Amino acid sequence: MASIIVPTDFSDNAYNALFYASRLIPSEVCKISLVHSYGDQLSEALSRLDTRVNDAIANEMRAEVYDQLEIVKHKIIRDCEGITLIVEFYYGALPLNDIINDLIDNVDVDFVVMGTKGASGLKEIFIGSQAVKVVKNITPIPLFLIPEKADFMLPKNIVYAADLRNDYQRNQFVLLKKIIKEHQSNFHLAHVYHPSKAAPGAELHYTNLKNRLQEVAYTTHWIASDKEIEETLTEFCESHHINLLVLRHHKYSFLKSILKTSFVEKASFHLELPLLILPDSV
Repeated sequence: MASIIVPTDFSDNAYNALFYASRLIPSEVCKISLVHSYGDQLSEALSRLDTRVNDAIANEMRAEVYDQLEIVKHKIIRDCEGITLIVEFYYGALPLNDIINDLIDNVDVDFVVMGTKGASGLKEIFIGSQAVKVVKNITPIPLFLIPEKADFMLPKNIVYAADLRNDYQRNQFVLLKKIIKEHQSNFHLAHVYHPSKAAPGAELHYTNLKNRLQEVAYTTHWIASDKEIEETLTEFCESHHINLLVLRHHKYSFLKSILKTSFVEKASFHLELPLLILPDSV
């Protein structure tokens, strides 16, 4: 059984992420934990004068959220005919990442899938977005980010942007390998480096990476470029018709640099495709 957390704010964007999640591992029963946080709305609605009114408002809001979750549940089950779905609800006034972390700590969860608002691309995803809070604060777990304007496509062409700066954990690619096998995907490894600034130990880390990926076929691309790494990756994804980009989240990674606003401001990384962020360990 695949166990997936999908946050929702009841927008079309959130539903697109839910639809994507339901089709990632269609050969297995899929248990989806729909997560919603209404803390901000509740804070705005509460009166500071009358606690009895506050209780009534909180109860009414909780009931409304439940009704909305039921609507989403029936819609996704209807839209996923032929796929066995189990949909559960987790909602409350706590911050979204707190609800997600509580689930990860207490329920067997494989990964998280969430939509991102605004224009497409990493620059927009990580500025003023709920997604950045989740990336920075949730317990390490694979995380899919689905841009608002991404067209639904199965992950038939996947690239892992390998920075080759650190070794890889044994269990780091379990989910990725499962998805590759599930969809018989064309899998690429792309290592982008500046001609005069090759990562020290890259060959050694590449050997370690190959050992972690023995069960799947892939093509390796060593790309020397003096352009910004995000621009080179954009060109690669477009030329190879990539529909899932995989990044690694660790303190020296490309993703970490993207999370720095100063870097993002000059970025031109505009890709309307899903991202899979793999933590260092799961």
